Amino acid sequence: MDEIDYSQYIPEDLLEEIEEYEKEIRAGKRKKRNYPSSRDIVLAVKEAALKARGLHPDDFPRIVLEILEEQGFDTSYVTVKRIWRVYEKLVRSGVIPDTLGVVVF
Repeated sequence: MDEIDYSQYIPEDLLEEIEEYEKEIRAGKRKKRNYPSSRDIVLAVKEAALKARGLHPDDFPRIVLEILEEQGFDTSYVTVKRIWRVYEKLVRSGVIPDTLGVVVF
């Protein structure tokens, strides 16, 4: 079977990128993004709490996830419930103030 010359159909820079990606997969060098640890989530919640002044509480988990993704973490298993649990624990222990006004004492 003859090999098809895709250079007629695909731009050369895209073809080179695809070939390099395939080489990485074959060599096992494809780097996976890490999942955030509990400490990483705590730090992201603390940072998001500083940015969250005046925001609606529904937007808070999205901000935390964005911070983690900017740091290169895979956030597919970080749940909204976990983010709120960390937030509440930090507020109750006095580490951060309740800027969102959602924790009842």
